[in-house]
Amino acid sequence: MSNNTSNYQEYTFSKLLEQYDKILVPMIQRDYAQGRTDKKATDVRNNLLNDIFCGKDVHFDLVFGSKEKRIIDGKEMNCFIPVDGQQRLTTLFLLHLYRQKAGKTNTEFDLSKFSYDTRRAASDFCKSITSEEWTVQKDKKVSDIIKDSSWFMNYWEKDPTVEGMLNMLDAIHEKCNEITDYPNLNKVTFFFFDLESNGLNENLYLKMNSRGKPLTAFENLKAKIEKVLPDTIKVEMKWFPENNAAPKDSFKEKWKFFMDRDWTNAFWDKDNPSKYDVNIAKFIVRFLSGYWAAFGQESDEKIEEKTIAENLKVINKKEENDKNYADYIQFDPIEKVLKLVNAFPALAYALTIAPTIKPYWSKDTIKVSDKSEYKLLSVIFTYILFDGDESAMRFVWNMAENYVSEYDNFVTYCKRVGEIHKFMHDNNVTSLYKCLSDIEFGGNISDQLKEEIAKAKQILDEDGNLRKYNGSCKKEDGSDYQTWKEIIIDAESYAFFKGAIRFLFTDGEGNIYWCDFDTKWANAKKYFDKEGVKDGKEKFMSNALLMKSLMANCDDFWDKIWWHFEFSNDAVHWKSILVSNNWKNAVDAIMGTGVTIETTKKSIERIREPLIKNIVDDELMDYVCNNMPGAWMRRTYHNYHAIWQSGYPSCQIVLNPILAQLKFDNIINYCKKNCIENCRYYKCVEKNVDFKYNNHYFRWYGSSNDIELDIYLMENDWADYKKRPNYEEGKLDKDNYYCFRVTEEMETDTSLFTKALDCLIKESSK
Repeated sequence: MSNNTSNYQEYTFSKLLEQYDKILVPMIQRDYAQGRTDKKATDVRNNLLNDIFCGKDVHFDLVFGSKEKRIIDGKEMNCFIPVDGQQRLTTLFLLHLYRQKAGKTNTEFDLSKFSYDTRRAASDFCKSITSEEWTVQKDKKVSDIIKDSSWFMNYWEKDPTVEGMLNMLDAIHEKCNEITDYPNLNKVTFFFFDLESNGLNENLYLKMNSRGKPLTAFENLKAKIEKVLPDTIKVEMKWFPENNAAPKDSFKEKWKFFMDRDWTNAFWDKDNPSKYDVNIAKFIVRFLSGYWAAFGQESDEKIEEKTIAENLKVINKKEENDKNYADYIQFDPIEKVLKLVNAFPALAYALTIAPTIKPYWSKDTIKVSDKSEYKLLSVIFTYILFDGDESAMRFVWNMAENYVSEYDNFVTYCKRVGEIHKFMHDNNVTSLYKCLSDIEFGGNISDQLKEEIAKAKQILDEDGNLRKYNGSCKKEDGSDYQTWKEIIIDAESYAFFKGAIRFLFTDGEGNIYWCDFDTKWANAKKYFDKEGVKDGKEKFMSNALLMKSLMANCDDFWDKIWWHFEFSNDAVHWKSILVSNNWKNAVDAIMGTGVTIETTKKSIERIREPLIKNIVDDELMDYVCNNMPGAWMRRTYHNYHAIWQSGYPSCQIVLNPILAQLKFDNIINYCKKNCIENCRYYKCVEKNVDFKYNNHYFRWYGSSNDIELDIYLMENDWADYKKRPNYEEGKLDKDNYYCFRVTEEMETDTSLFTKALDCLIKESSK
């Protein structure tokens, strides 16, 4: 640009308003800095207002930008887009606004021409403060007046530009209270330079991005999407929210309107406003990734199909958490997805219905923080494909809750539901249940999808009609079930099951077997509520009856599932048990026969594994379930099985076979800190266990090694190791203390162990 100022014209703000239909601060410009509260911004603001209110001629230097024609509210408008000067123009806008609202001028300017084209909040705020009725009051802050107005939206306060404007209006108000006459704003001038009129293009405009705060990843994504918005799509009303102020027939203009309003508002979290951009960027990118998984094979770019899928996965890498959506989003694969048939309408529809989605088992709305998560996105994706069909929504919620958890199974689900959609379209099938009954999926399918197929086949008979139910189960109101669909839906919604009910219609080998459904369903309602195991008159939870029965009926506990088995009666743990392949036999047994104290005792009597019998045949499980929630099985420090409580202190409940037998025979007693009443197990924090034998105190040291042994005779009340008379620093423990090492023979013959204890007592008494 030449330094010659002959092309520059001296302007006032009012002259600029007269020349253009709109002044739009572009997306490339960020928040209004002159209204910030930091020291630097406060000093700039105070100095600027001092100069203006002193009546001086103030020159704002150069304001330049480009002229654009835009369709706004259905009208073509000449718009000025400032590249440099946004801060000064906003300040002049606020000075003129205050003057009009305070009644300090007889000349009215159309200040609604000035607006921000960045966030919806700033744009809507500018529109409201110029069009709504409000007046300045001398003894009240302007910001309080505006915030107290019925038209003010609370979330606007979180927008930095709105916050800055309110701060500037308060500062102007303070200055006005110090003077009599409002300053002549025509004394505030600036040089104006129109890039387009002077033969310059938007390259300069783009280069100016480095002058201010960088755009967020979402803002870049939003701008790039707007550049490829289609003009020719025939609009369907369901794709967009209802709003009489929205453009009528243009998909492109409706998209822009709602992206700056309803859609972004759905992702605004007042408790965490900084994540706004990340939340909506996640939603868009993840939804389009699912769309590509379902329909990418229909792309004309066959060679790139795999590459695009890989690039989408890179964008959505879960290891990066929110960082991928905050720093940079590669647009090329996104653009390829948007070229697919109906991709744009599907995304618009998804953004519109996102705030309305609820699980069928709950009346609670979805939290903002969950709107971009894979579970909800799989539900929204299915809603779009099947236009909210009731059976499709039950199907997807079952799949989302019990299968979809991260990117890979999300895109796999979208691929499957794309196959379902195509099968129904190609075969003119209108019932999802009929489709699931007939379709043949390629490759491996998840356990939950297998369940949905099995339920669909049970819901419909061979002729495609609803299968009649002739069982004994009753509804909650006492009436009869008429169809299998009714009872299956009730079971899916019960307690914590949330669609995963295969344990009600499979046998111990995992085969489909509906004959025991009535019995298992009746038992399920007896055992469980939404929190997990319930007590009832049998005390299924407090006596650990259900868990003891489960373990007693598991034939291969140690081979498959003992490691990290949790002793917890909560919903999460029991759901994992009910649908796990490892527990099929045990679940089939307890659900099919019914659990009582008598049946549990009989199951325990059949156990051959002594350790399992020890676990379930005493008060231990009741103690653990009530006092150590979340405890889990493990192999402990001296190779004995233990129940381990994580956290601090890291307590463990150990079954030492030698001490357990001696405790059972009342030959020893654990010290108080190690004792569990009526139990052969002991609890310990520091690995050591103290016990009493023949009125003498002993410690089983938990970290034995080449120097330190296992069993030590203690001073009275376990005060310290009992030293030998010839104790000397530096000697081995076997020479300094009364101690011995435990042998394998002692585990099979505990008398060898007690003889060794007696020897220590005898030696120490000499």
